[in-house]
Amino acid sequence: ISGILDESVLDILPGTNVYGPAVPVDPSGTLALAAANADFTIAEAGVRLARANRVPDLNVGPAIRRLEATNDLAAVFTVTIPIPVFNNGRAAIAQATAQQTQADALRRLTALDIEQAITDAQAEAANAATTARAAAGPALASAQEAARIARIGYREGKFGQLELLDAERTLAETRVAAIDALAAYQNARAQLERLTARAPNAEY
Repeated sequence: ISGILDESVLDILPGTNVYGPAVPVDPSGTLALAAANADFTIAEAGVRLARANRVPDLNVGPAIRRLEATNDLAAVFTVTIPIPVFNNGRAAIAQATAQQTQADALRRLTALDIEQAITDAQAEAANAATTARAAAGPALASAQEAARIARIGYREGKFGQLELLDAERTLAETRVAAIDALAAYQNARAQLERLTARAPNAEY
């Protein structure tokens, strides 16, 4: 993606006609939960592998054997079934199952943490938007108007230099506050988008 960055989009704030709490976001399928889901999938595969390894391999095949009595060759058919005596695979299955249970618990805990983080990010973004609207709206307009009147009054000799400097300083401080408020809102929105970003090809 290439092109000129439209900096005006950074000044766009959500509308004021939004009422009530933010709509809850399901963390399932988000990029933030993808790692925990991947760990659980790997643990599931480990359980299946441990159970598969517990089943003995059946070896069947032809063979040739020499008969010592007549020194003849005879074709025989062999069937080999290993019998696990000391290692029946139960320990491996138990360990894999424990790892699966742990991965599932961590996945559930991660989902709860992400859901709470999304809720907090939504509230932070809403609060930052309210602050930015106030700082970049009425407060900034009032400071701009006060500075404009002070400049006119100074040119006409109605105001002194101190009144003009005070109005200009207030305008500058209000502009900085508005910029900081807009930056805080954009950071909060970026954090929310990061938490709610969908994992590619998510199938959960």
